[in-house]
Amino acid sequence: MNIFIRHAAFKVLLVAIIAVSILSCSQIRKLTYPEDFTYLEKEQVKTLMKQMGDSVGRLGQLVANDAKSETKQQQVLTELSTIESITARLSGGHEQTNQIFIRDHIEQFISDVGTAKLYVKTTPPDYSKAKKITNSCQECHQLR
Repeated sequence: MNIFIRHAAFKVLLVAIIAVSILSCSQIRKLTYPEDFTYLEKEQVKTLMKQMGDSVGRLGQLVANDAKSETKQQQVLTELSTIESITARLSGGHEQTNQIFIRDHIEQFISDVGTAKLYVKTTPPDYSKAKKITNSCQECHQLR
């Protein structure tokens, strides 16, 4: 019986050590990275990139034709704002991130989206820069 208790106690201790180790990893990360550093898990990046791709796809459909209407202008601006929001999350809100490839290219993309929004807000709206955003995914991902 004494061996059974020792074996059970060992299992409980082992589970406790593993649980504490897992929970403390995030705390250790806070100590090992600067305060302005954003750590993005691989799944987070995949999810955000999927959302970005979906949004860029919708933007591409909107700017595919040359029709100019106030409704289209608003839809394009909404999609660009969505892309801008996703980009901010990918970049860690303009802070450092563990995603080196993203970090190296995201600032230019943020600038391009901002410029596209300015062009779309003109009267009549100019969608040329928004059309270039639809090609940005391919330009960046072909480097990988």
